[in-house]
Amino acid sequence: MAEPLLSVKNLTVTFGKHRHPFVAVNNVSFDVYRGETFGLVGESGSGKTTIGRAIIRVVPTAAGEIIFDGKRINNSISKELDKEVTHRIQMIFQDPMASLNERAKVDYIVAEGVYRRYKKQEREQRVEQALKDVGLLPEFASRFPHEFSGGQRQRIGIARALIMEPDFIVADEPISALDVSIRAQVLNLLSDLQKQRGLTYLFISHDLSVMRFICDRIAVIHKGVIVELAETETLFKHPLHPYTRALLSAVPMPDPIAERQKVLEVYNPNVHQYNESNAPFWSEIEPGHFIYASEKELLEYRKRLSVTK
Repeated sequence: MAEPLLSVKNLTVTFGKHRHPFVAVNNVSFDVYRGETFGLVGESGSGKTTIGRAIIRVVPTAAGEIIFDGKRINNSISKELDKEVTHRIQMIFQDPMASLNERAKVDYIVAEGVYRRYKKQEREQRVEQALKDVGLLPEFASRFPHEFSGGQRQRIGIARALIMEPDFIVADEPISALDVSIRAQVLNLLSDLQKQRGLTYLFISHDLSVMRFICDRIAVIHKGVIVELAETETLFKHPLHPYTRALLSAVPMPDPIAERQKVLEVYNPNVHQYNESNAPFWSEIEPGHFIYASEKELLEYRKRLSVTK
């Protein structure tokens, strides 16, 4: 059985300190295995970025645990463990311009995380190597972020993460702000770096077509709750939860005739009337395929699964 590098257990994240705080993430659990790319997909406001920020310790958690390499890393931890987490877990942000210091040169941006770790000469060598690893020229180190294209700026962000020599990278919609023509280049770069360095990714996106290209397993999140989790091809071939099917039906098709003929599915959460006797729960409906549903819904999903297979 694969070894989990990161385990999220019953994670809850809330915002606001009043009597009724907003629950952004509600009792979420999943494992990310060492060396895999785990996808977290959902529409804007579903809580996927909040989970990523909780993992890198930017957002405090209200309940649950985040276990990284056997150690709990959420909320209050020792300074030594906090330093270890900072080096071993890095994040690639969505907006490559907003995430870079526009007043700093590339050499400082990339080396900021290791500025006190290495002396000047070794630091410069590591910056040069990090830039080469992401397909940028070493002389770019003396320039400012505004002198680069969006794709080049995102590569700088990736180099900034790589110089820390991480084991785990949270990629928060790393290509959504880029031109369509260079998205594939960045995805291929991330895939190559994973093979070369043995990296583990948590890949966050709202685009299922991108997820299919790069992810080994995908979890679908809706309003802070994971509703379905499966291996990538299983999820695409046998989607069960109506929210998953609605997301898949919205993926554009390259064939214009098929695009006009396809039927969009609309997810209406009000249809699901839950009560104490018919409460939803997390269940493994087939090996590796999990779904959040009530007992009645599980019977329907099992019938649909038997028909589609």
